Amino acid sequence: LKGGARGKQYDNYGHGTHVAGIIRNKDDKSDARYRSVARGSRLIGMKVLNEYGAGYSSTVIKAIEFAVANKSQYKIDVINLSLGHPIYEPAATDPLVQAVERAVAAGIVVVVAAGNEGINRETGEVGYAGVTSPGNAPSAISVGAVDTKNTLTRTDDEVAAFSSRGPTWYDGYAKPDIVAPGRRIVSFMAKDSYLYRNYPGWYVNAATRTYMTMSGTSMAAAVVTGVVADVIRASREANNGRTPTPNTVKAILQFTASDVPGADTLSQGAGSINAAGAIRLAAAIDTSVQQ
Repeated sequence: LKGGARGKQYDNYGHGTHVAGIIRNKDDKSDARYRSVARGSRLIGMKVLNEYGAGYSSTVIKAIEFAVANKSQYKIDVINLSLGHPIYEPAATDPLVQAVERAVAAGIVVVVAAGNEGINRETGEVGYAGVTSPGNAPSAISVGAVDTKNTLTRTDDEVAAFSSRGPTWYDGYAKPDIVAPGRRIVSFMAKDSYLYRNYPGWYVNAATRTYMTMSGTSMAAAVVTGVVADVIRASREANNGRTPTPNTVKAILQFTASDVPGADTLSQGAGSINAAGAIRLAAAIDTSVQQ
């Protein structure tokens, strides 16, 4: 855990802070220029990567197992995994995928970045089958990225070229499940982190250097994670505190998603996330009869 009895809070790479800030920025105010998605949520950070953004799958698995074991104590409803590695084996034998499946079976929604392997870096051509593990976990909500062109309308939205498309290796699963804004997303950045020090061109304001822009399915997964928190909250408020199952949450997001113009299913999944629609639907569903 970052902070508390588990040690001093720090982020020496910066990616985790940017992702967390998209979900919930502790300094967020109603009149802030940049606002996070789930202002009413509570974050528990588990550091699994080093100062260069690399690490071991075993460390990630331990973090997932900790979340499952302490779900009730820390009131953990959703896990964000804005990370991944190439798929080396079928989902049924992939230890990281199976850890995700166990978490979902325990009642935790798991949101995973689909990966940034949608484009050939040498030729610039967009391709398929680039989804990374554990984005191939059947029960996870695997998220691709949308380029909103920094406009309010959705008519000019496109699935970002870098966003990994399905199908998945070995199993041929249709992933991602959904897409969300993931290009040039503004969020808070940890000062003195690797990204903060080495990428000054990403500063939103060179004078204050408080916020930075980043692109990737990691950012898109953070957006979806925030929406999931809002969906769960809306559902509980409408259902006397009952929590929707992970499958119910996934179905809500996919049912309310908006079609991305010109994008196929293996690129966009069910479509682009519709936060307002998902929250309204969550409040209308009677979870006492959910499966």
